[in-house]
Amino acid sequence: MTIKLKTIKIVLATLISIVIAQLLSLEYPLAAGIIAILSVLDTKKESITTAFQRLASTLVAFFIASVIFYLFGFSVLTFSLYLLFYVPVAYRYNLQSGIAPCSVLVTHFVTAGSIAVYWQINGLLLMGIGAAVAILFNLWMPSYEEDLNQKVELIEEELRQFLSLFYSYLLGEAAHRALNNKARSLASLIDETETIALMDFENQLVNNSDYYIKYVQMRERQLDLLKVMIENITAVRLETDQNTALAELFDEISKQLHEKNTGLSLLERISVLYRHFRQSKLPETREEFESRAILFQILRDIERFIEIKRDFFIAHSDE
Repeated sequence: MTIKLKTIKIVLATLISIVIAQLLSLEYPLAAGIIAILSVLDTKKESITTAFQRLASTLVAFFIASVIFYLFGFSVLTFSLYLLFYVPVAYRYNLQSGIAPCSVLVTHFVTAGSIAVYWQINGLLLMGIGAAVAILFNLWMPSYEEDLNQKVELIEEELRQFLSLFYSYLLGEAAHRALNNKARSLASLIDETETIALMDFENQLVNNSDYYIKYVQMRERQLDLLKVMIENITAVRLETDQNTALAELFDEISKQLHEKNTGLSLLERISVLYRHFRQSKLPETREEFESRAILFQILRDIERFIEIKRDFFIAHSDE
């Protein structure tokens, strides 16, 4: 939610809450506006959950305050005593979001010098009005789907470029630094997308879909594998036929990379490469043996890279 949109929501929710409280002839109607300000949050689920927590917190706060004020009178000291009991209870039962607004309402008891039912109902109505109006405004949230689709396209393109860099590196046409730079930029993009995906999920009250969250998690796992491949690939010192075969595989993956691609044809290609590696002439030197072993490990990592995508496609093929 943008700052502009949130500002508009806060202003309107505050104004309407105060007007409703005034129309009901409630005492201290501005308090309803303050509660509305505190209740306009970034997602629908967060707003609704917090509203119910604050209503429950109000009941607890009023009960503790009523007992303390009844026994010890109305003063700054007894208000402090109320906080001494109420704050730990609020944290114990995960009601801490109501500490500030509920305590503001409790000060009305001190100001009025009364804990009569009239003041109890007045406080509950102020809390209910502010929270309810904020929820109504938060039921409308901008759709993140277009933004998420754009982010997915950017991730796909970054991955294609990343895989092409592996191809170029194996052919001696790219530097190690380029691989690390691409890994950092892709990680940053994935983090941004994950934040938006979580916001989108928290704004779905019915028919919750975690597709974009799972997509981001899938790409994060693939990125972790690519980072491991960077470390392995830089240890390859010799130019061999296997280098070229592996480079061509990276090139093919980059060309086929797509959100909806199953990866099955690539897995078949990897099986062919396994046979090629096993049937190749045995290495004659230690350097050849080490390079062959590293290339074989990279091939195993590529296979896992594709399997992660295949598993994601199978699990979310209907979305």
